[in-house]
Amino acid sequence: MCAMAWGAVLAGALVAGLPATAAGAVAGAVKGADVSRGTITSSPAHTGRAEARVWTTGFGERYFQIYGRLYDSDPHRGHCASVQAVFHYRKGDMERSPSRGLCSSSGGRYVGFLFESRGRITRVDLRVCVTKGREGPAAHCATKTIRA
Repeated sequence: MCAMAWGAVLAGALVAGLPATAAGAVAGAVKGADVSRGTITSSPAHTGRAEARVWTTGFGERYFQIYGRLYDSDPHRGHCASVQAVFHYRKGDMERSPSRGLCSSSGGRYVGFLFESRGRITRVDLRVCVTKGREGPAAHCATKTIRA
């Protein structure tokens, strides 16, 4: 553990000691690895809403990841938020991820989610919905398509 801490200090010192252009390139490579895709909010046709803050890895990666936080802002007891990804692969196949849900009435502010493809994709559709109960039917959905 101590060796890891010293390694982090050494790495920080090396980056700090680099010329400005090299330090900027290193910082840009680390910072640019994942992309913020903003917030997706369920349909406004309902008084409550589900909301997801979304980040993705690059499309050039072998396994594409989409991850973030799911929030349930629905005041109705028994209404929950859910998020699901649909991956569209380069060879034409399609795969639905298992959905991830949250019910704020059970005390949680947010829940993290992570969906990963099984290969290279051309696009992913992320669907955010209000559901009746944790496993109930989805309603008031919004879908955001993220393309390569």
